[in-house]
Amino acid sequence: MRINLLCSRRNLPENLFQERESERWAGIDRGALILLEEDIKPCMAIGDFDSVSEQERDYLESHLVLNPHKSEKDDTDLALGVMQAVEEGYTEIDIYGATGGRLDHFMGVLQILEKPEYEVKNITIRVKDATNIITYLGRGEHKVDRDSEYQYISFLPVMYPTVISLEHFKYPLNHEQLNVGSTLTVSNELLEPEGQVTLHYGGVLMIRSRDAK
Repeated sequence: MRINLLCSRRNLPENLFQERESERWAGIDRGALILLEEDIKPCMAIGDFDSVSEQERDYLESHLVLNPHKSEKDDTDLALGVMQAVEEGYTEIDIYGATGGRLDHFMGVLQILEKPEYEVKNITIRVKDATNIITYLGRGEHKVDRDSEYQYISFLPVMYPTVISLEHFKYPLNHEQLNVGSTLTVSNELLEPEGQVTLHYGGVLMIRSRDAK
């Protein structure tokens, strides 16, 4: 099962709500209010709701069942939302509105992607915005399809050493060890409809990108 999580209106893909209005959505804090404004009723609303006014909170409570978390907590609202989605059986989670704001919040988002429990459970989590798709790849073989909308593909190691092989890419690699500070695997491209990424050791964030329109 797949679900979309909305955090804010920042950097959203064009026509996102029109194209995905029939899909399952969850609102993260103010994201729940935004979904209602777009005539989409979220199946979950997660957060402490400290980013909405008292009037907006009353509006939320008149349309949704809220179980607010305390403001002082050990996880971010988004982390709690991903946890709840996984607990409810979702295995594909797309996150929107999580980029373009505070850098500490964004780095926290990347930590969620790298959480070992989700890799063990084969949970696919993607962070999407108007120009990027970010996901985590762990040890093993991964098929990557060419996407004309996102021409560039980068692989950023999140642990060292990371050893990677790339097949059917413009810049292929064979058991290449990625060292701290290296930019070797930034901005690659697929040459075939499908490429193969093999992580012999370690893990990477795969970022599929396009230039802003």
